[in-house]
Amino acid sequence: MVSALKQNWWVLVLRGVIAIAFGIVSFIWPGVTALALVFLLAAFAFVEGIFALIGAFGYGLPGGQRLLMVLLGFLGLAVGVFAVARPGIAALTIVVWVAWWAIIAGIIQIVVAIEMRKEIENEWALIIGALLSIVFGILLLWRPLAGVITLAYLFGFYAIIFGIAMLSLGIRLRSLATRIA
Repeated sequence: MVSALKQNWWVLVLRGVIAIAFGIVSFIWPGVTALALVFLLAAFAFVEGIFALIGAFGYGLPGGQRLLMVLLGFLGLAVGVFAVARPGIAALTIVVWVAWWAIIAGIIQIVVAIEMRKEIENEWALIIGALLSIVFGILLLWRPLAGVITLAYLFGFYAIIFGIAMLSLGIRLRSLATRIA
């Protein structure tokens, strides 16, 4: 694998540059980035729905399982169409789901920390993390549009960090390949 990477170091550099560019675009146009992510979700849901429908009839499933696959297929198609038809509402819906997930996860973490306080030390760290999760969820519910933009910024931050890592690896592999050659 290392020899293949050494020969194709430029692919990693290219991936890094593209990821950094996407990250920068995410910071410059967070709304466009959020919209693009919604369209990717829509495409995934639509394709998943089609494959679920194909599977429902192509796998020879018994009646009950076939019905569930058909429902799953139509749900995927519906989510895909809805996200394309109403991308703004779809983006806000995703943020609301994330908000409720964070709130519920925080509550569960507090319960777990309280139940485990005799078995573990520093359960307060779990409680602080749980409280932050709950506050994060409440903030997203309070300002869901800001949550959409924040997710675009987080994507941009991730893309830049990933891009720097790929670029760095590609450059190191190039220098390794030239030293060996």
